[in-house]
Amino acid sequence: PYSKYLTREELRMELQGGHDGFLGLGALVKASSPSYSIPLNEQFAVPMSGGHRGSHSKSNSKKGILSVAQAANLPVVTAIIPDSPAERAGLVVGDRIASVGDYQFTGMSRSQVEKTLKQKFHGENYFGRAELTVAKKVMTSSTLGLDNDNARYDTDGNIIEEKYVFEDGWYRPTNNRQRISDDMLSSEQVLGYKLSHVKSISTMLTAKLDSSVSPTNAASPEMSQQSKFPSVVGGDYKVHFELLTPDDSIFQHMTNSGERRPVGYIRLTRFSRASTTGFISAINSLEEAGAQSYIIDLRNNYGGVIQEAMLTASTLLRDPHSVLCYTLNSRGGFRPQENMEYIVDAKYPGYLLSSESSTVSRDQVRREHPEYLEDGGWSSPTSYASLNELRMTRGFKPAHTSGIASSSNGGVRGEGLERPTAFLDGKEMDLEKLADVMTWNSQKKIVILVNEGTASSAEVFASALHDNGRTVALVGTKTFGKGLIQHTFPMPDGGGLRLTVAEYLTPSLQHVTKVGGAKNDSGIKPDIYCQSKQGIPQNVGADLCVGVALDVLESEGG
Repeated sequence: PYSKYLTREELRMELQGGHDGFLGLGALVKASSPSYSIPLNEQFAVPMSGGHRGSHSKSNSKKGILSVAQAANLPVVTAIIPDSPAERAGLVVGDRIASVGDYQFTGMSRSQVEKTLKQKFHGENYFGRAELTVAKKVMTSSTLGLDNDNARYDTDGNIIEEKYVFEDGWYRPTNNRQRISDDMLSSEQVLGYKLSHVKSISTMLTAKLDSSVSPTNAASPEMSQQSKFPSVVGGDYKVHFELLTPDDSIFQHMTNSGERRPVGYIRLTRFSRASTTGFISAINSLEEAGAQSYIIDLRNNYGGVIQEAMLTASTLLRDPHSVLCYTLNSRGGFRPQENMEYIVDAKYPGYLLSSESSTVSRDQVRREHPEYLEDGGWSSPTSYASLNELRMTRGFKPAHTSGIASSSNGGVRGEGLERPTAFLDGKEMDLEKLADVMTWNSQKKIVILVNEGTASSAEVFASALHDNGRTVALVGTKTFGKGLIQHTFPMPDGGGLRLTVAEYLTPSLQHVTKVGGAKNDSGIKPDIYCQSKQGIPQNVGADLCVGVALDVLESEGG
């Protein structure tokens, strides 16, 4: 479904980068593709005229609900550029644009919408502020653990989801940091779309000009001197990092003993050679500043170079035999992508975020396969060997997890930690389990933040760490679900043909992209559910999901 032809102009813009998206807001929007879902109950499927300027229906303004059929042709948000006005305003992947000011998209055909997007709503045509009406998905309550027949509605037709419970005659909000099971997300269906009016969103150009003339909000020297830890903020639009402490965050992160432990926060907006370099630089700066645990933010990271994603993941996995992912190519070949392949690479910076030596992984390769460290010495496993054969001949390990949840292969979530434990069997101790215990205790704890905009290579990175037990938890919402590897072939007319050449599976052998009529939905499911409905704030210390991640790290003594 992601194969497409790119015109010369589209290919040029993609290669050059710098595209600010729909209206210059930082949201990538395209005409929708055909989809099917459960229709919304007729009492809330309010008709809405459209396709013309100023045709907003009064009844729709009152109810604010669209059926699936009414929203089917609306342009859909496919990606959100990190740190953009669209992200700050709370737009997420999957939202649909119902109107821009007085201009309505409702009632248009897909071809009309596509033509309008190309001719009228280019980022370079807009400067200033925009007003949007956004249609956000209303999901079946079974996604939050309720039967469809038991879904509740308020007087305005809004679905009351499980985040509200009925107590003492009132619906009260539950804890937003609910832990979820596979069953709670296994049968998601779209009931309809709720309209939300977003006013006065700055374009990216306007936001840049505003920030250039605004006074800085840097901490005063007195505040910096009073803090126990140095103020560390750095990076660029690809990699941003900060040292989070109780002195500059609304979330108090303390151990049970009352000791304040700083947390390193790293946001990766995409994967590339520059982002890998930036990630290593961020780690070095935060380690020097005394970070004791880490939050890696992949929200709205829509991918990039998959090799760079795996190289970055390899720096956090000790065992050279760990599997980063499996690839299934168009010719039927199937093979694991081993951690060892990146450890022997000349660009490998070493094993990070552990009390062990940074050379410990490469030293293990040197003992077991010294020939792999020679120029051209690495040999990839065959694409047609069985998993059992690969275990016997190459010694690679299947995925295992430790942390708040088991892997995405159907294990039970939210039932406490499953740390690796050594045990005595008569007089013999399981040395392999003892090694796992020592590795776990030497590693600094990591929580990864994900959302609907986490896609492609970012999903590879998240699943590689999660399924190999390197993370304490994934926090956020289900990821985009694009586990495909694509290649753009140049065409004689200057355009390009983008084709899917392979699919990757997670280390726990799960599809990320939904396949055929498979029961499970696409995407990687979080261990702890946390939405960013109001947008992702620029101030990391005021980010709700960052606060959830800090709570998780605190519960683990990180």
